Order: sequence, then structure tokens, then C-alpha cells
Amino acid sequence: MKLKQGFFSRQKLALEAYVAIRKERMRQEREYFASDGPSDPERLEAQAERNRQFLKDLKKVGIVVFTFLLVYAIMRTILGLW
Repeated sequence: MKLKQGFFSRQKLALEAYVAIRKERMRQEREYFASDGPSDPERLEAQAERNRQFLKDLKKVGIVVFTFLLVYAIMRTILGLW
């Protein structure tokens, strides 16, 4: 015999199941990243690649900002707005 549950009790059960699943996933992530053993070489290589890409993008942003400031300073000088 199947018990009928109300809307709120079903939602509460679904939320409790979701929380339990998230806690387990978070525990697994914590164990993976906090391991004292040698790090995964693939993960380290991926991290290094992300770092290189970030620095490349940061360099592009720096060049754009520097160019803007240079043009801005030249325009203010030409227009005598200093």
C-alpha cells in the first residue's frame, strides 16, 4: 500500500535528498584536494595551462588599458584640459 504524501512533505524529502547528495560530493572534493599524497599530474598540467591562459589574457587587458591611458593623456594635452 502506497502512502500519499502532501506537497510539502514531498518537497521536504526532495530537499533532504539533495542536501545529502551535495554533502557527499563536497566531502569527496575535500578529500581529493586535501590529499597529502602526490598530486595528479594531469590536474597540475591543467592548472599550469589555465595559469598561462590567464596571464596571456591579463597581458592583453593591460595593453588595452595602457593604450587607452596614453591616448587619453595625449588628447587632454592637445586640448589643453590639464
